[in-house]
Amino acid sequence: MTRGSRPIRVAIADDHAIVREGLRTLLSDQPDIELIGEAVDGEDAVSLVARETPDIVLMDVAMPELDGIAAADRIGKAGLPTRVVLLTSAIGDDLRLQEALDAGVMGYLLKDVSRDELTRAIRSAHGGAPAFHPSVQKQLLRRATGERLAHEDLTPRELDILKEIAAGKSNKSIACELGLTEGTVKGYVSTVLSKLGVNDRTQAALYAVKNGLAR
Repeated sequence: MTRGSRPIRVAIADDHAIVREGLRTLLSDQPDIELIGEAVDGEDAVSLVARETPDIVLMDVAMPELDGIAAADRIGKAGLPTRVVLLTSAIGDDLRLQEALDAGVMGYLLKDVSRDELTRAIRSAHGGAPAFHPSVQKQLLRRATGERLAHEDLTPRELDILKEIAAGKSNKSIACELGLTEGTVKGYVSTVLSKLGVNDRTQAALYAVKNGLAR
């Protein structure tokens, strides 16, 4: 930090105390970054930003009351200058990426980001340059070129079926979980395998894990 310049004022918004503590630890020794507050959910985050107007808010995507993307959208529509960097536990193709972009977020990162990656993202976003995880960058490139992944043609129900398959559940278990008949589930499974271009449930499960749709 140059003499006379002020540090980047950063707020943290996450409903898990251990995540907030981890982020504090990562940023506490950065001379050009000042932590100015924490929020425990989306509504709290919007209030904190309106009150303190930090330069950057590191915000969890999945929070109670108001999720991170909705909170970012509210911050943007209020005309507040704070830039939002979203944090998520797993990056796949179910990021609600278009919603995040429409909300004007300046970054999308994994929560297990390293200290160097996190501070670089904060400085980048503060300077007006987006800071996205490589997987998000790939999605942005696919959108720009019009390329689609196989699972993007799945309906929401078919995507639910795929996630259940990836969890190793039988047709009977999936039927009970989703309130369907076994026959209906069998039909869905067949459709999912066909759309993904795979031969069996194992390949479908591997596809789901590879593309971040399931663990």
